[in-house]
Amino acid sequence: MELHYLKIFHTIAKYLSFKKASEVLCVSQPALSIQIKKLESGTGLKLFNKIGNRIVLSEDGEMLYRYTQKIFAVVEELENHIQNLGNEIAGTINLGASNTPGVYILPKVIGEMKKRYPKVSVNLHVADTSEIANLIENGTLDVAVNGGNGNYNNNIYAQKLFQDRLVIVASPDNPLAAKNSIEIQELSDITFVVHSITSQLYTYYKKFIEEYGLTENIGMHFGSIDAIKYAIYADLGVSILPFYAVKSEIEKGMLTELHVDCDKLEYPYSLIYNKNKHLSVTTGKFIEIIKEVILN
Repeated sequence: MELHYLKIFHTIAKYLSFKKASEVLCVSQPALSIQIKKLESGTGLKLFNKIGNRIVLSEDGEMLYRYTQKIFAVVEELENHIQNLGNEIAGTINLGASNTPGVYILPKVIGEMKKRYPKVSVNLHVADTSEIANLIENGTLDVAVNGGNGNYNNNIYAQKLFQDRLVIVASPDNPLAAKNSIEIQELSDITFVVHSITSQLYTYYKKFIEEYGLTENIGMHFGSIDAIKYAIYADLGVSILPFYAVKSEIEKGMLTELHVDCDKLEYPYSLIYNKNKHLSVTTGKFIEIIKEVILN
């Protein structure tokens, strides 16, 4: 099985697009189709299915893609290591993050890294905390920042970066927004807009209502904080969100923080990476910048 064929398959599988893979690899789409047919013929695997105008990975394709992710993570690691032998800060960093740090914190860090080391390329993958932890564990990602109190296995190094707080936010039009103080039981009949059930934010929401004996009243689930904020703007309910994610909207008067009579809700962010994966000089520099930007 030639690495050349695997590279073609890996690129198509990554983008689920022959057109995009053609642009990335500088190879025509017909040539890519021929190479994939040769790979399928040589392995006896059916790698893609076509649904309408889209392609999706078959069961065999999903299996092979899991392996090619590991293979090309190692190849990329080797390339970065060779580049760094000359102490040049260059190469690619595969960075991961859960929703809040990925959208609201790390872009500033990436910008600072690019300013200092313009030859560095950063790939940022944003997903829920469990997926990010899995990608760190299997070596796909070099380093990540996760929100919440994730449970990591012994192969993952985790260091708390800083402690955020969770706030309950509502539309300025919500009747509760006009109150200086809110009793916890006033939330019993309020509709909550929450994150997806696999997220740490949903875990914190469940813990909150159980701790204070509130009736669960979920109006809707969303997979992103931005979607939740738009629902709150429209006064479709209230939500528990990290202050870092809503600070700007609160300052501009687009959202209102409800001052609920309850214990402070803390929400940490942690730096994680695989203890068994070699950290390149470039990745080490990026970690330094993460700590510098976030902690200052």
